[in-house]
Amino acid sequence: MKGYRMSFNFRHSLALTAVVCAGLSAATAAEAKTFKWANSGDVSSMDPYARQETFLLTFNSNIYDPLIRRDKDLKLEPALATKWGQSDPTTWFFDIRPGVKFHDGTPLTADDIVFSLNRANGPGSNMGSNFVSVKEIKKVGDLRVEVTTKYPDPLLADKWAALGMMSKAWAEKNNALNSADMTKNEENFATRNAMGTGPFMLKERRAGEKTILVNNPNWWDKPTHNLTEVIFTPVANPATRVAALKAGDIDMTYEVPPADTETLKKEANVKVLEGPETRVVFLGFDQERPELLESNVKGKNPFKQGNRVKDWVTSL
Repeated sequence: MKGYRMSFNFRHSLALTAVVCAGLSAATAAEAKTFKWANSGDVSSMDPYARQETFLLTFNSNIYDPLIRRDKDLKLEPALATKWGQSDPTTWFFDIRPGVKFHDGTPLTADDIVFSLNRANGPGSNMGSNFVSVKEIKKVGDLRVEVTTKYPDPLLADKWAALGMMSKAWAEKNNALNSADMTKNEENFATRNAMGTGPFMLKERRAGEKTILVNNPNWWDKPTHNLTEVIFTPVANPATRVAALKAGDIDMTYEVPPADTETLKKEANVKVLEGPETRVVFLGFDQERPELLESNVKGKNPFKQGNRVKDWVTSL
């Protein structure tokens, strides 16, 4: 799928049945296909700002286009913005691609971009770390957005390469002006529904069971696939995923069990793709909240700096 990118900082694998792998390289209407694949877990939300998590971001990038995206060599290239840059050290501009339409046929404008960026930096969103330097986001024309930063931020465009743009009118109509806060188990219309400009449209969403995407025939870019429908199914059991792949029930599995990698390489109708990827995975302690969200320790946060100093003094 165009826009589907997976990133890890270690060696990782995915496996595809050879017949589909071959079909993808010959994208003709006569060979159009339904593509079925599985992952160990589900996409936690259809809202592109619900979590800053690679699987959610990459899956939803098939529905939502960013202003700027990365090519196969991870270099920045135009997407919904045809041109971007800095007019001075603290001012960025983004020129919006004309003629782009959302899946419901409404045109993309600078209003949608301003709304999306502010929503990504708003209540319930988990994307706020991408906006630390931002002071103001405003429309300066029907197809131009200007961003003022508090200090020079030469990496702003890089940070926003994974931010999908939403329809302001759709969010207003469906009471989804803010992201539902997943830390509070909140949901709203955007949790299970979607309205983007991307190469695929959301047809059906059954959380924990199945998510179906269909080809967007009016996508502004040229598709590099021959798919008419994509069916994603979360399958937690690794043995079940591998068995489904071998039987041809699915065309691809992501997160290939390491113990099965070499065996799958010997299968005549399976191709294993593996290599180093770019995501950095780390564990971070919650050092900000006065009380941990999920803990049997109540009334305090042992990781908060003041508590750590207090506990250290007490131990002397």
